[in-house]
Amino acid sequence: MNTSKSHLLWTLLVLLASMQLLQAQTISTSTSRTTNSINFVYKDDNQKLKIESNGKIEISNDEKSISSISPGGSFKIEKTIFGNSRSITIKNDGSGLEHDYKEGGRSKPFDPDGKAWLAEMLPELMNTTTFGAENRVDRMYANGGAKAVLAKVDQLKGDYIKSTYLGLLMKKDLSPSEISACIDKTTAQIDSDHYQLEVYKSVNPGYFKDINQLNKAVSALDSDHFKTELLKPIFKTNVMEGKGLESIRLIKMVDSDHFKTEIAKTISFSKLSDQELKFLVNELVPAIDSDHFKNELLKTAADKGNMSEARALILLDGVQSIDSDHFKSEMLIYICRKQGSEKVKAKIMETAKNNIDSSHFFGEVARCAS
Repeated sequence: MNTSKSHLLWTLLVLLASMQLLQAQTISTSTSRTTNSINFVYKDDNQKLKIESNGKIEISNDEKSISSISPGGSFKIEKTIFGNSRSITIKNDGSGLEHDYKEGGRSKPFDPDGKAWLAEMLPELMNTTTFGAENRVDRMYANGGAKAVLAKVDQLKGDYIKSTYLGLLMKKDLSPSEISACIDKTTAQIDSDHYQLEVYKSVNPGYFKDINQLNKAVSALDSDHFKTELLKPIFKTNVMEGKGLESIRLIKMVDSDHFKTEIAKTISFSKLSDQELKFLVNELVPAIDSDHFKNELLKTAADKGNMSEARALILLDGVQSIDSDHFKSEMLIYICRKQGSEKVKAKIMETAKNNIDSSHFFGEVARCAS
């Protein structure tokens, strides 16, 4: 038995709760990992869907039947629409599968009506939940490649379901053009920033070495929070190494000073060349409005950036974009204590004389740099 299929019903609680049908609805669920059992009930004004399972369940490759149930296990699906009910119970008592089909509470032969109804219900179930998603993606990808999976996404219901399929697809060994198609499908089919991010979180940040693809993904997100959650692991793993201008442009796509700083702080400052550090100080620091966050970024660069004399002098240039005398003096003293060469101290004093009006704060800097 395919081990991934044995987990299908484990996830049914989350999978079925994601169904996006009608507004007026009641959902109740219970699950037990020790007995492989799930009970699910969905109700709205027009219908009721109930699913009960016990044991390990496998769906056939053609998605029209239950191919196996572990001995002693069972699967039941019951649907009532405007008072008309149908149900199918499938059990394995140890000698094979037994099917019990009912319409309006009355037993009827499973073949052909019950068999046809189950064949109709299972694809509906799989298109409105992530029930069987992993095996389904594997099968479609094996038979028709990424194109087949992307076509199926158009038929799925809800951002959660679509993000699951796209995330599973993005884990495959895709070509650059297929990756681009996945990102296009994500931005076109998924409205929620949260679920767009879920697709990208499921793959290695190295997928975004193509800066055009990364720009496309960031541009489609509305929330600074989710832009930050996308970019932080990418910057942290040095995917953006050697792409200073592009990196700054990406960070500038975020409005919040807080989130700009959060992204920038993940940069491996020790791996930046002096020229790259200078570019960051000249281009990104002035793009941050808050003196607090400017200081926070410059301090991070000082702490993690191999504070040689040359790099200290570069960071001092960033102080000139700070407005507050308090934050100017704080940053100058911080650099003074990190790298106190005579050349650095001389520039600290020059910067203080030209940029600090307060005699109090100037005196504090002078005491450190003297």
